[in-house]
Amino acid sequence: MTVWQRWLRQPQRVWLRKALFQVHLWSGIGVGLYILMISLTGSLLVYRNELYRAATPVATASAGSGAPADAPVPRGIRAMTILLDVHDNLLAGSTGRKVNAAGALLLLLLVKTGAVIWWPGVGAWRGALIVRRRVGWRRLVWELHRAMGFWTFGFLLLFGLTGLYLGLPEPFHDLGDYLEPLTPENAGVRVVDRITYWLAYLHFGRLGGRGIPGCGRGFCDSTTKFIWAVFGLAPAVMFVTGAVMWWNRVIRRERAAGRP
Repeated sequence: MTVWQRWLRQPQRVWLRKALFQVHLWSGIGVGLYILMISLTGSLLVYRNELYRAATPVATASAGSGAPADAPVPRGIRAMTILLDVHDNLLAGSTGRKVNAAGALLLLLLVKTGAVIWWPGVGAWRGALIVRRRVGWRRLVWELHRAMGFWTFGFLLLFGLTGLYLGLPEPFHDLGDYLEPLTPENAGVRVVDRITYWLAYLHFGRLGGRGIPGCGRGFCDSTTKFIWAVFGLAPAVMFVTGAVMWWNRVIRRERAAGRP
C-alpha cells in the first residue's frame, strides 16, 4: 500500500499525521489560555458599539446636556476601553499588537494541523461530522472537539488571518503594493486596498452599512454580529475540549503508570 493509499484509508498509520498530531497537541496547550482570552474578549467586542451605548448615561451621551467637561468617565465605558485594549494590544501598546500577530500565526498553525489530523479515512469521515450523545464523556469531548473543528474551520481560518493583519499590517500592505503598484490612476480603487479594508471589518463581523447589497444596519447587521459572536467562542470551546483530551491522554496515563 502506498503512502497516499494509507492516508486515504488508514491515516493514523502515516508518520506525517503522527508528527502533526504532536505539533497540534503541544502548540494548542502552549497557547491555549491566550486563545481562550482572545476568543472571549473578541466575542464580546462584536457588540462593542452596543455595549458602549449601554454604558453611557443618557444625560452625558446627548449633545448639549450640560454635563461638566471634567465629569468622571462611567465605569462601564472604562471597562469596555480596557477590554478593547486587552484584545487589541494586550495592554502593551505596539508590542502587544505584535504578540497578537504571533498568536494569530499560532492559531493558523493549529487550524491547519487540525485540518490534516481531522481526516479519519474514507470509511469513517461521515462519523467525524457529528457528535453522538450516548457515548462516554471522554468520547463525547473528543467528538465535540473533532466535529466543531470541521464546522468552524472557515471562521477559525478567518479569525487567524484577519488577526494577523490587524496585528502586523505592514507585510500585507507591502505585498499589495508589489502585486498592484500604486499609481495616480488606481489610487483609491485598487483591489488590494479593498481586500485589506475587508480584512479589518471581517474580524469583528460589523458588516452592516459596508456596501454589501441588502445588508444595512438592521436585521442583516444584527444577524452577522450574532453569527460572529457565536463562532467567536469556537476557539475557547476548542481549547477547553482540547485541554480535557490532553489531560486524559497524557496526564492520566502518566499518573496511571506511576510517573510523578
